[in-house]
Amino acid sequence: VKLQIKKSRTARTLYIIGGSISLGLAILGIIVPGLPTTPFALLSAYLYAKSSEKLYNWLLNNKVLGPRVKDYHRKKGVTRKSKIVVIIFMSLMVLFSSFIVLSDITIRIVILSLGLIGAITVWFFVPTAVDD
Repeated sequence: VKLQIKKSRTARTLYIIGGSISLGLAILGIIVPGLPTTPFALLSAYLYAKSSEKLYNWLLNNKVLGPRVKDYHRKKGVTRKSKIVVIIFMSLMVLFSSFIVLSDITIRIVILSLGLIGAITVWFFVPTAVDD
């Protein structure tokens, strides 16, 4: 019985750590162009829901990230219009970073490739919700 409780506590701790790392990346995504915010916030919500009701509720009630998570849950995805806005904004930031800020060709290629992967992920893998 003690071994099972220990495993449960270990799993809970790992979920909290993972959720906190994901939350940090979501917050960083607000500041860093091209780094997605909502997917990391959703991952945090999922991990917190599995580990801590208190942290999950805190995230849902957060003024910045809470509405993103609630909207995703309510609509069961992201609207097509929102996907287009995200892809346009992400593309502009990736292009700006690649051609205005960076001069190293290797880093430029990496940033452009990651931007393309991000756009493909948003368009094809993030569930599409019905527009209001």
